[in-house]
Amino acid sequence: MPDSLRGWVFSVLLTVIVLINVTSLFFYFAFRQEIAATVSASQAAEQLIALKRLVETVPRDEQVELIERLSSPAMTLLLTPQPIVEESDDQLSSRIVLTKLRREFPAGTDLRADTRIARRGFPDGGFTESSAATQDLDRDEKNSLFNFGVSLLGQDEEGLFTVSVKVSDAIWFNARVQLTLDEPTGQFPTVLWLTLVSVIIGGVALWGVRRAIGPLSVFAFAAERLGVDVNAEPLSEEGPSEVRRAARAFNTMQTRVKRFIQDRTHMLAAISHDLRTPITRLRLRAEFVEDDRERERMLSDLAEMESMISATLAFARDDAANEPVSYIDVAAVLASLCGYQEAAGNKVTYTGPDSFELLARPIALKRAVNNIVDNAVKYGHCAHVTFQPADEEVRIMIEDEGPGIDDRDRERVFEPFTRLERSRSRETGGTGLGLTISRNAVRSMGGDLVLMNRPEGGLLIKITLPIAGAQLTPAQ
Repeated sequence: MPDSLRGWVFSVLLTVIVLINVTSLFFYFAFRQEIAATVSASQAAEQLIALKRLVETVPRDEQVELIERLSSPAMTLLLTPQPIVEESDDQLSSRIVLTKLRREFPAGTDLRADTRIARRGFPDGGFTESSAATQDLDRDEKNSLFNFGVSLLGQDEEGLFTVSVKVSDAIWFNARVQLTLDEPTGQFPTVLWLTLVSVIIGGVALWGVRRAIGPLSVFAFAAERLGVDVNAEPLSEEGPSEVRRAARAFNTMQTRVKRFIQDRTHMLAAISHDLRTPITRLRLRAEFVEDDRERERMLSDLAEMESMISATLAFARDDAANEPVSYIDVAAVLASLCGYQEAAGNKVTYTGPDSFELLARPIALKRAVNNIVDNAVKYGHCAHVTFQPADEEVRIMIEDEGPGIDDRDRERVFEPFTRLERSRSRETGGTGLGLTISRNAVRSMGGDLVLMNRPEGGLLIKITLPIAGAQLTPAQ
């Protein structure tokens, strides 16, 4: 089965259509002869009813002569002392014929019908020259009956329909009708017609499935967009009632998530504001400490606390997610950052195209790359930046020549305030938020950031970004 819901539903509908058509073809080819015989016998019954009404319009002494005149090779009419049809058969066509005839004859009239159509000869239950049904007939009447039967022996598409009606105690009215079974000249038109109908139904079903599944794609896109931009525009609450209800629930969820983040940010901002006041007082008091060494330690600790508070507040505000997006020259930005690092005396190189525009958040991208390059220079002694555009995404790879990171710590280093003791110390001024902020910034643009150790030694940090910023909306 297809992987998508749209393909799955369409496949089920298409399978049902095929099964219905195959079943229809089976019944058509299996029962077409019986249906043709039923239709033809029903028409013959209508003809007999019309003849009966015609005979009833003339005087009784002229009815026998009229019956003889109406008799023809296609319809033989006879009055006999015994019925030609000894017993009615149980065919559907016989029941239909008898139902039609009973409406024309008085209630209780003995009616018998044999509509078992037989190609190349008489139907089962037909008469023979020695049968009881013909013993009281004179030779001319018998020859008439036999000659009529023999005349049908060579016709492929015809058969016999026989009816016997008791009109008095000693007289039976018998009719033998020559039937032409109208069957299709070939199977191709029927198959072609069913195929055309299937194609039309399939097209309508595909259109209906696309209309029905369409809102799911909108919700999937909105969920992906919410994952990178909580301030995205709410969904339009239009369409069927179920879609409107789902869109309303999604918008409510987005509002609550946004309110939760805002409350958290406001709380941290308040804590930061409240902490800075005592830190400022402690800094003033530290200035009066006479021991220079102790004073420097106290001021250093206070500066580190203030730095941690500022970094925490910036992380809580999630500035990367709130920054509007625009088209920027990523290659020029990377080359510029590497140039600044080289000018500062660091071993940093850039490899990649001179220009490549991408829909992104400029400050967030610069902060993410700059944090990683700084870490590579501090703890890996160098940074080699490589920019590789591809068809669907771009890759920014930063390599260093440091000790790398243990496999068990690759994900842990992205947790807030996590510092690896062998490569981080308070003297460096790090707060353990650099990689966390960088990954959040990259993910806010629909990309990702991963760490891996190089086989030849050192750490490789790979940033991937969507080529067209599919989950972003350009700044207005």
